[in-house]
Amino acid sequence: MEITAKSALTLVGQVALAHDISANGSFYNVWQDFEDEPALAALDQQLIANQGASNRVGLLIFSPDGYQFWTGVAVPDQVATPAGWHRYQVPAGPAVDLVQADPQFLPQVPASYKLNQVYAAADQAQIKLPESLGHAELPYFLEQLTFTTSLDAPQSQYYRIYDSPEIEALEDDLD
Repeated sequence: MEITAKSALTLVGQVALAHDISANGSFYNVWQDFEDEPALAALDQQLIANQGASNRVGLLIFSPDGYQFWTGVAVPDQVATPAGWHRYQVPAGPAVDLVQADPQFLPQVPASYKLNQVYAAADQAQIKLPESLGHAELPYFLEQLTFTTSLDAPQSQYYRIYDSPEIEALEDDLD
């Protein structure tokens, strides 16, 4: 595990807020709704035909007082955003990836559990990541799962935390 430069990532999908989290701390219900989206099968077919694979991306964007959770698909810039969906550009930047040896789509697992796994692996590798993603300049935690035939048979999976300086909290300036 090491910090490496990552390219920008264009995501199309749906956005959820903190109140959409399941009782166990996962976004399982949000993923179920996303997987039922009529445009998703067509997008998967398009990506598999043009690139040989499709994917799912779960993206947590932290702020000092909350977060957004995106369920989506990473796409090339020229791919249109399906009706009723949103588009988000994750900027390029330094990040650490935790690659899963046995990829599995497990949306029922709490997001905090996955996040803690990456932090623990970074600590073991003696990599210092932002203590608070809510105050980081690149406040992203991302999971990407890639598949060529079906989401039930994933080919690869990784979790990513971006490494960036933490910004001062506004309340620090009020003293």
